Amino acid sequence: MVCFGFFHSLTARPGIRAAILDRWPVSKLVYAVIRSSISLSMLVLSLVILFQDAPGTPGFFQPILGLPAIIPTMFAIWVAGMALGQVAKSRRLPQVFGVKDDPKVFFFSAAYSICRHPMYAGWLLASWGMFLSKPYLLTLVYNALISVYVVYESLQEEKQMISLFGEKYRQYQKRVPFILPYGFLKKP
Repeated sequence: MVCFGFFHSLTARPGIRAAILDRWPVSKLVYAVIRSSISLSMLVLSLVILFQDAPGTPGFFQPILGLPAIIPTMFAIWVAGMALGQVAKSRRLPQVFGVKDDPKVFFFSAAYSICRHPMYAGWLLASWGMFLSKPYLLTLVYNALISVYVVYESLQEEKQMISLFGEKYRQYQKRVPFILPYGFLKKP
């Protein structure tokens, strides 16, 4: 997980991306596909290790199985899916995945009205929900690392959004929660 976080964060930086694209003349699309493939491979490997080795570490409670164990993940998929669907519907997937730089946009309705980072929220909900069925020390450490990474990346994105959109984004920050998707509880 640490290798994923380091690799994914480092290769997302514009300076690093530009240096790599200057050295190896590939398109931004090819770069994004290669970067995503490597990142996804690291995540899958970390999950394989987690599922193999977690039961060998101390447990905190009896694992919860069945429907109660998958409800957080189902909610996470719904939140992240809403956000991804909203981005896809607006034809902004190339900007979100770093294939295209312009135009710069931010979303503030639908999934983005319940939290500012719904895809990260989905990831956190799914990983902490997994703790119900794998309540072991290794799962706790894994989730702590994911949480630190997600908060760090979200804060980096917030800085970028403020530099791009200024006061408009600051007003959005005041109205909508950071990562936890409880914005639907607030009055519009």
